[in-house]
Amino acid sequence: MRFSGRTMVVTGASEGIGFAVSQALAEDGAHVVMLARRAEFLEAAAARLREAGGACEAIAVDVADADAFAGAIKGVFERAGRLDGLVNNAAYTFQGTLLQTPTAKWRRMFEINVEAPFVGMCAALEVMQGQGSGAIVNISSVSGVRVRKGGAAYSVSKAALNHLSAVGAIEAAEYGVRVNTVIPGATLSEKFKRNYPGAQEGVPLTPPPGAIPLGRFGEPRDVASAVAFLLSDEAAFITGETLRVEGGAYWTR
Repeated sequence: MRFSGRTMVVTGASEGIGFAVSQALAEDGAHVVMLARRAEFLEAAAARLREAGGACEAIAVDVADADAFAGAIKGVFERAGRLDGLVNNAAYTFQGTLLQTPTAKWRRMFEINVEAPFVGMCAALEVMQGQGSGAIVNISSVSGVRVRKGGAAYSVSKAALNHLSAVGAIEAAEYGVRVNTVIPGATLSEKFKRNYPGAQEGVPLTPPPGAIPLGRFGEPRDVASAVAFLLSDEAAFITGETLRVEGGAYWTR
């Protein structure tokens, strides 16, 4: 139970990677505060964790609302008396070339994928610096380290998040706080399954031959294991790193 007695906040926690991270942390003894925008889905996800014996609470908040998001994090600290980890997982996606991307979509992308993690990191650091410990993990994407046609705004926003994490790691180190980034590849989240071309109910999804050396898509649990490691004391001397969880796909293009 690596996280016994510790309190962790996870955004975008109602499904996919966010839920898997919440589940992994709860199974390892953490009290998990699950944040997401849609209250009904969030409450259902929290109920699943509680039924499995996990300690958690659910707070419906839109991370794009800076005051509400920062207030939620500070409220966790006020209630628990500590904040040991923050996972910035909530994200927004839009597919389109530069010329196909409306300015409003571009701004929304940065509002969720860059500004919200910035707000969360600052709110967490304000309380973590006082306790002299803590860890932050930002969930990026392979799109942030490798570009492709049609993913303009998303790629740029995730590249910005990677740099935000690096800057945060340098500045947070003096407080005893670590900041790292996890970069998932194609992961079988609910959203991925809904949007995958040609997906059929009940038919397992497999990557194109040679696309992923390990021969399968990732599972949310794969990403969650990497996040849990970076939040744990086992990673006590690791900060400012980006950990790719994508089956080796980075090297195939």
